[in-house]
Amino acid sequence: MARVASQMLSVCVLALLAWHTAAAQEAGEPLGPVEAVMGPRGATGPAPRFPRPSRPSDAGKPTEVWLQIYVLDVDDVNSAEQNFGASVYYEARWMSAEEKHPGPMPVFKDIAHIWTPSLTIANQQMAWDSYPDFVEIAPDGMVTYRQRTWARFSQSLNLRNFPFDKQILTIHLVSANETNDEVTFLPLRNAPAGIAQHFSVPDFRVIGWMSGPAAFPSEKVEGAVAGFRLEIEVKRRPMFYMIKIVLPLVLIVMMSWIPRWIDPANVATNVGVSATAFLTLVAYLFATNVLLPRVSYVTRMDLFILLSMLMVFIALVQTVVSTVLVRNHELRLAQTLDWWARIVYPVALALVLLFALVI
Repeated sequence: MARVASQMLSVCVLALLAWHTAAAQEAGEPLGPVEAVMGPRGATGPAPRFPRPSRPSDAGKPTEVWLQIYVLDVDDVNSAEQNFGASVYYEARWMSAEEKHPGPMPVFKDIAHIWTPSLTIANQQMAWDSYPDFVEIAPDGMVTYRQRTWARFSQSLNLRNFPFDKQILTIHLVSANETNDEVTFLPLRNAPAGIAQHFSVPDFRVIGWMSGPAAFPSEKVEGAVAGFRLEIEVKRRPMFYMIKIVLPLVLIVMMSWIPRWIDPANVATNVGVSATAFLTLVAYLFATNVLLPRVSYVTRMDLFILLSMLMVFIALVQTVVSTVLVRNHELRLAQTLDWWARIVYPVALALVLLFALVI
């Protein structure tokens, strides 16, 4: 019964809201984000309506907003999902003559009661803010908005050199409701943008960063919104992939050479070792597939894996050829092939490592 009563109450509330919206439209009242509604805590009755504050400007000029972005930490860079997680602090300041007050202490206001540049991060996928949406207003009219957020940011990664790749991680803060002609972002002079000295991300190291005003999506696009971008250049630490993928694959490839040092007359042993090496390679690739980025182009690691598979398959084919030669009583020819393979295979592996992972 309680569940049915709750559903009926929800239906009544939705119907009341729909009726109120229709009545407001007929009366010509503004709806949506044009007005901010806020009532005093504990007050009863309808909440008072406040008109949306106008943008502070000097003779029609763009409002200057001084901005700081500081990256506190980068938790991870997900090559497969093409995103990264980071904790970011940003601060915006602008002058508003209408907000001057006698002081001497600063006052605080909800952002619904004052014009703000509608700050949001353009490339964030999900976010959790830490600070309430308030601004601090100094006696001279300097308005300061601060926010700390943890988010996942979408990032297009170029992984052709994976796992020896360099990436640019971008955080693009924009003013969603103002064009580049209405708001101008400038670096905060006494607290410039920056990054923490150390990040939690284990498989990348920072090699540089830069920041500055950057309209979104571009200065060349008509109606682009004002923006401020911080870019962090990172380089992947390849040792994890060298130990987890490259080294085991090299050992599996070398395992496929064992029949070259066994008498070709031992057909069962040679075929068994070659088949086991190939099946081991396939099973290992299935197990490690989750470690590789899912992209439509071939990376350095993909090239090395493909060439390794080809080498193991060639070794298996040679074992079959040697078996046929032994059965046709051409043992000396099979031994000659094995002798040349002892030289060619190591050289081929060295070339594969050099071509796929170094050059």
